[in-house]
Amino acid sequence: MSHAPLRVFIPCSGLGRVARGFETFTREVSDALRPDPRLEIRVFAGAATPERRDTVLPSLARSSRAADAIGALLHRSPYFVEQGSFFASLLPYLVTGRPDLVYFADLNVGNACWHWRRLSGQRYRLLFYNGGATTRPFTRTDMVQHLATVYRDDALARGEPAARNVVLPHGVAIPSTLYAPPREALRRSLGLPTDRPVVLSVGLLDLQTKNLPYVLREIAALPAPRPMLVLLGAATSETPAVLTRATELLGADGFQWHSVPHPEMPRWYAAADAFVMASLREGFGLAYVEALAHGLPVLAHDFAVPRELLGDDGFYGDFRTPGVLASLLTRVMARGSDDFTRHARHR
Repeated sequence: MSHAPLRVFIPCSGLGRVARGFETFTREVSDALRPDPRLEIRVFAGAATPERRDTVLPSLARSSRAADAIGALLHRSPYFVEQGSFFASLLPYLVTGRPDLVYFADLNVGNACWHWRRLSGQRYRLLFYNGGATTRPFTRTDMVQHLATVYRDDALARGEPAARNVVLPHGVAIPSTLYAPPREALRRSLGLPTDRPVVLSVGLLDLQTKNLPYVLREIAALPAPRPMLVLLGAATSETPAVLTRATELLGADGFQWHSVPHPEMPRWYAAADAFVMASLREGFGLAYVEALAHGLPVLAHDFAVPRELLGDDGFYGDFRTPGVLASLLTRVMARGSDDFTRHARHR
């Protein structure tokens, strides 16, 4: 006797608008689960993405003037306004689509789904992807997916029930062979220098999340000719300040910034000599794994998450202390990275 497939809704207000871990998770987990005949997957996005079958919901983008203005009136962030308007468009689908499970990463969308369930009596379950490593009490979800052991352990230490907290890292599709096109031609095609090293950093361009001011100061402290620093990530309200500081410290020809679609990322990883992520905290840090899978030496602030992900293949330091990253990067660059080493990291 066959059973009806489990109806799974995966809402993400930023999908199609920004490129963070939440959006990557939504895209990749839905693609991985869709072939399973036991599941009926439906993704709800903030904007259309080419070649995807997502349901696009009308909402106010966090980058819009309207979201700014409404947020100011409500004393809330534009991101909150985006999620609130997104949920308003999601609500009719919750009522008519009758999902069995809502799998969410944005807290405010999840909270709204919880409140609607409480008021309406609908019986869908709520699964929270804790990609932001929040430490708030998990009172408005049925299950929490932690991406690293340390965050599950922290939750249990706070008194959260073990049965509702699981560790399931972000799955990463790693090609069986290392993507390694001719380096010089690749760099020319990307507008990168061929006469000095390239250091890559990936993540939102703001002043705090990825600890970018520290990275800029440490690269600036290196002797000439310094490596070219390439920043890849989505813009934020703080991006102009980041770029101004980068220009002051490195010069206009000492860095580049690009917002790159995820399918193009392998070319940038392949063109780089080293990867730096100076975040003092990460829920998972997908870019750590992607960089290592492309054979790069990965330099990370020393805390539990990169240690769990990278093990002995990472290069660690206290990226709150002046001089530590500069010294570590100098040592890594001096060692070089031949094809054998890059292939070993990929494996």
